[in-house]
Amino acid sequence: MRVAVAVLLGMMVCLSLTCEETEFSTLVLTGQVAKTLNPESNTATILLGKATVQNIFHDDWMETPDPGDTNFGAWMFPAMLTPVGGATVTLNGGAVGERISGVYFKPAAGLQYLARYDLDVMTADGRHITAHGFLPDSFDLVQPHDGDSFGLEQIDVVWTASESCETYIVGCDPVDTASTAQGWSDSRTDTACQIPVSAFKDSLGAFVPGDYVVGVTAVNGGWNKSGLDLFLSGGNVDGAVGVFGCAVYPRPAVIRVR
Repeated sequence: MRVAVAVLLGMMVCLSLTCEETEFSTLVLTGQVAKTLNPESNTATILLGKATVQNIFHDDWMETPDPGDTNFGAWMFPAMLTPVGGATVTLNGGAVGERISGVYFKPAAGLQYLARYDLDVMTADGRHITAHGFLPDSFDLVQPHDGDSFGLEQIDVVWTASESCETYIVGCDPVDTASTAQGWSDSRTDTACQIPVSAFKDSLGAFVPGDYVVGVTAVNGGWNKSGLDLFLSGGNVDGAVGVFGCAVYPRPAVIRVR
């Protein structure tokens, strides 16, 4: 993923810079409004940074790559991301405080199902960023049930529909953070899927028994975009490259795979 993003950023340099310019930079934002039911919480989290890519075609660059060189690699595109602090961030007019540089967080946000949430960011140097989304309606995980036990098999996951949801993110991960199991996640637009057997195996294909947590998240807006998709589409934020989404997490289920 880092290689893909670096190469794409390099391509953007080729298209965006003149030979006289030494670097390309853009604001990058990732924002999330989330209502979680286990434990119950309402939070807003905004990450704001500046991505900078050096112009490798500038005369001052130490080594200009040969496009015909098979060793032409991602390291040729030196990119870095720095936090942007000191911005004024509001959600529906209410302030979202800065915890550390570039990280803005608001607990106990008082989120309401199906309400619209408008994000407004003004950086210290006058850059304006906006985005919006609608918090999906409440919904429930129907199966599997908490405490269910399974053998090494595909497992059905079913949930009720959530109004205003654009995408459901389904995931299965080992409860033990030290587990070698790969886990699994995917996006769906319907309300059912199956967890593949590979979720319960390690990278070498060996079965890893134990407890796994199964959860479904209803999302409106941008969510978990790949670096490639993010830079190709620009996300769903105005004034920056990035994504802003509203999400609801109902109570997950902990199952045992034996």
